[in-house]
Amino acid sequence: MVLVGAAANRMIRCRSSLILAAGLAVLFEGVAVAEEPDAEEPPTESAAGATAVAPDPAITTAPAPPPTPAPLLPARAAPAASGDGAEAETKILRPDPRFGDAGEVTLNGALSASFGHLGYDTTNTSSTNVNVEPAFDYFSAQSVSEGASVFFRYSEGQSGGLKVDSKTIGATVRVGNNFWLGGRFSFWPKLALGFWRSWLHYAAPAPGFGITIDGISMPIGPDSRFKENAIFIEVQAPFLFHVARHFYLGFGPNGYVDVLHSVGDSKNLRRFFGASSTVGGWF
Repeated sequence: MVLVGAAANRMIRCRSSLILAAGLAVLFEGVAVAEEPDAEEPPTESAAGATAVAPDPAITTAPAPPPTPAPLLPARAAPAASGDGAEAETKILRPDPRFGDAGEVTLNGALSASFGHLGYDTTNTSSTNVNVEPAFDYFSAQSVSEGASVFFRYSEGQSGGLKVDSKTIGATVRVGNNFWLGGRFSFWPKLALGFWRSWLHYAAPAPGFGITIDGISMPIGPDSRFKENAIFIEVQAPFLFHVARHFYLGFGPNGYVDVLHSVGDSKNLRRFFGASSTVGGWF
């Protein structure tokens, strides 16, 4: 009985070992089959001819990032492209220039000349006159101007046997301020300081002649020469009408008073009040 029982136990242990071995063999065979590619099913191709590879389930994919929120401010529009593909330059709009802007220059003045011979039955009279007077003003600041003018005058004439010729040179410096009145009108008052000198030559046919030079009576002879000097303060206050851009017409009061005025050794201060016109342009 003891021998039969021991034999039965050995048979049971052998059977358990065989069952365990068979189970391990089946498990390893399944793992090997799972690792080998399926030869019967060919890989699928996409519409473009590329082989589609199935994602490996062992590889984890990161979740897609959340969408970017819309900006609080609207985006700046991109510059329009030109015909040749290059980006068009951004144009910066500036206000139109206006008379009196800082950095502008205005020119005004006169250039005149006259030649002629005037005759009468009883006397012979002739005269020649030349007058040149350019002027300019520069706006160093908004509506504030500084300017200058120079002038040259020449005249000669003959009347009743008396001959006279004169030459004058001078210069003026001034400051001004332009005030816009609305529309095309502005007011441009200026204060000026100027000086000039004249060389006068008189030739009388006989002694005893006398003339008046700027309010001063002077005796003359066959060859009399004088110098006339003046320093003056002048005010110009024209109202301007801007006919077109860079061009204006003006008219207004003006006047001057002498600080110094002399003819030879005689002195006589002058004063003048009146009105004058002006024409000019600016750039």
